[in-house]
Amino acid sequence: MIDKIRLRVEGAKADTAHIKDWRRLDTHTGTGHLGNVKISQYLDGVGIIGSLAKYLNGENMTPLTRRGVETAIRKLETETGISLGAAIVTQIEVGKTCVVKRCPSEYIRLFGDPPRYGRHEYRRGGMVETVNYSTPHGSYSLCVYDKAAEMKGRGAKIPALFEACNCLRIEYGIDRRQGIKARFGHDLTAYDLFEYETYRRLQMLFLESYKAIPKTGRVVCLDKARQVTPAELEKQEAAAYREAHNDTHLAAIQTLKEAGAISDKNLERIRERDRRQRRDYTTSDVSPLIAELDGILERVVSSVV
Repeated sequence: MIDKIRLRVEGAKADTAHIKDWRRLDTHTGTGHLGNVKISQYLDGVGIIGSLAKYLNGENMTPLTRRGVETAIRKLETETGISLGAAIVTQIEVGKTCVVKRCPSEYIRLFGDPPRYGRHEYRRGGMVETVNYSTPHGSYSLCVYDKAAEMKGRGAKIPALFEACNCLRIEYGIDRRQGIKARFGHDLTAYDLFEYETYRRLQMLFLESYKAIPKTGRVVCLDKARQVTPAELEKQEAAAYREAHNDTHLAAIQTLKEAGAISDKNLERIRERDRRQRRDYTTSDVSPLIAELDGILERVVSSVV
């Protein structure tokens, strides 16, 4: 599941023999690529950034196993001429391409607004293709997007295993060195990435980040075992509308807030009501699409290979 990484190797000097597009910037610095991986020579060391999966296999739809991560790092060592045992990981991305039953956009639209993450949508032709989440200081992120559409947009070849499939990509990123230290209690080195405990911890962080995003599209249940008052029916209908039309619900709140018609206190009350509604499984159940996605990710994280 480990995909993109950024490494910093203090005091190292890259062997440019394998780097065909090496471009010298001055006497002591330069930059070039090993496939998709960018190598930068600085005065005080070397920077390495890129997708390990794409570097090893030519594409990153197919996930790397733990041993695949080791193979990619050993290959990097050979081609750069640098030992990566002490290379500090300053950024890491864990990703999974999920083959789902329906169009990816149907799942993407169900990813809601968490209280601590900023949410950003990317649309093309009026269709949502990507939703990005990030923390205020940029240490952590989650991205959900249509992987096949992204690859077709770049003119990249889709692996045979994923041809004619609905491919939903989910990526969890720890985007700063201090974020890695906060999650692990210490720096990570390149060799740590293929150790069992580190790999397992990254899998769990990936799943926890996915679960932290509230999901909409829940099925609101009608209680037919008892008499329902008009007020209760109206409440259930409102809940069903919010689940089916979350974008409209949020747009209405934003319009009223900007017009000064909702106070900060009432805005928090509305948000708390929405959060409470999502936790109330007596009146509503998880969306079938989210239940499908939950199952896929639970199975992925249940094994380490």
